[in-house]
This record gives sequence, C-alpha cells and structure tokens, in this order.
Amino acid sequence: MPDKPDSKDINNYLSSVDEIIEEIISELPLKERVAIANMNKEHVEMLKNVFNKYVRGKTDTEVDDSEYTNIMNKLWEKLQKTHKLRVVK
Repeated sequence: MPDKPDSKDINNYLSSVDEIIEEIISELPLKERVAIANMNKEHVEMLKNVFNKYVRGKTDTEVDDSEYTNIMNKLWEKLQKTHKLRVVK
C-alpha cells in the first residue's frame, strides 16, 4: 500500500497546479480564453484528452496521468468565472 502523502506535499502539488494554470491562462490569447470558458463539459473532456496526449509527448519519462488530468478541468472552471460571455442589458 503506498504511503499517504503528507499535507506539505499536497500543498506543494496544489500550488504548482495553480501556477501551471495561471501560466497557461497568461499565454492564451483572449479569444481562446473566452472559447474555453464557453465550452460545455463534453468539449472540455475532449480537450482534456488532447492536452494529456500533448503533455505525455513533451515529457521524456513515463508520466502518471493523475498529475495532469485535472488541469484542463480546473483551467475551464477558472475561465468560466472570469471569461464566460454574459448578456448585459
């Protein structure tokens, strides 16, 4: 049975995921941020699969998918809060 990670490791992981998400957002053009924010859940799942393949292709070693599977969902959730198109009256 694997050792349970301590809270310090979990906090480091969470902060690194947040940093990755912030870096991705800062690199995306506004048009793409809005497009991702307005995707439905099914499209995000497809995009997540493409993203995971891309990450695996860029890393030299065997990557544990659990490290990257939530990045696209978290990115989408964050962009929905900040970049989703809304009707203004």
